[in-house]
Parts: sequence; structure tokens; C-alpha cells
Amino acid sequence: MAFGEGALAALQAAFREGAKSLVLLSPLLRRDALLAAKLSALRFALECGGVEGFARVGRALFFGPRSAGSEEIFAAWKEGLSPEGVAVWLSQVEALGDERRWLRGTEARVLVVQGALDAFTPPLYGQEAVDFAKGEALRFTVEGAGHLVPWEAPEEVLDLVRDFLSGEAFRPLPGGLAW
Repeated sequence: MAFGEGALAALQAAFREGAKSLVLLSPLLRRDALLAAKLSALRFALECGGVEGFARVGRALFFGPRSAGSEEIFAAWKEGLSPEGVAVWLSQVEALGDERRWLRGTEARVLVVQGALDAFTPPLYGQEAVDFAKGEALRFTVEGAGHLVPWEAPEEVLDLVRDFLSGEAFRPLPGGLAW
């Protein structure tokens, strides 16, 4: 299971290890012009306002309606941020190329879960992951959640992952959707 930019490392490991199943949460597998603009805004916020500036801009990009108004969740997320860590993360994501090709290198069944209101990695990114997958691939969007879907809807995400890994409750439909 991998979250965000961790999708690339998970895909590379799935390729090397011959994984049977792979779960990607809010996958980030390519940098396009829109993502580059968001990253530029986040970098500017970090440079001008430090972690506080980054967090203020990040709140609009990473949180969905389920958690955007929660000061408790926001404070917990912000507490884990450091200027050095955020700068490293920004550099890694800014250096991302088009890594969707790794999906062609694995036969693993792929589950993509995203927040329906993910402003950082919109549902289109998840659909692209499903479209590029070589093997069976399913995509679910969680209503009212943003980029941080595993924190915003933990029970829903856990149920989807559990059902996917056990092979139950999924019947693929055209376009990578399931019911």
C-alpha cells in the first residue's frame, strides 16, 4: 500500500518482487503543468511564510470538506511538518517525471482510492493509473474527502482495502470502476 508520491516506490517494488496486489491511495505518478503550479505555490508559501505558510496553502490543497474545518486534524498534520522535510518533499515531487509506465511493468491487481474532492491529485490522476495498469485495476473515490483520504475517511478506506485484498465485493466494470 502506498500514499501519494509513495506510489512510485510501491510500483517499483511490485515490479521487482512480483507483487500480486497493490493499493494506491491518492497516487502521484506524474508532474504536469497544473501540479507544477500547485508545487510552485507551496514552495513560495514555504519560502515566504515557513511551515506556517506552507500549511496555510496546503490546507486548501490537501484537505477535503470532511476535515478542512477541523482545527484538531489540521494541527496534528502541521505538527509533523518541518522546514527541511517539506523542502525535501517539494524537491522530490518537483523532480517527478511521467512514472505511469511502471503500471505496465506489473501484473499486480491494483486498487486506487482517492478523495472525490482531492484538489492536489484530482481523480483524473487515479483514473490514469487505472487506465495504465496492465492487470486488473479498480478505482474508488470517497465522497467529501480530499488528498488525505486515509485520514479523512479511515473506515471507508480500510473497508475498501480489506475487501480488495480478500477478493470479495468487487466486480470490475468497464473504465476501471467497480461495484
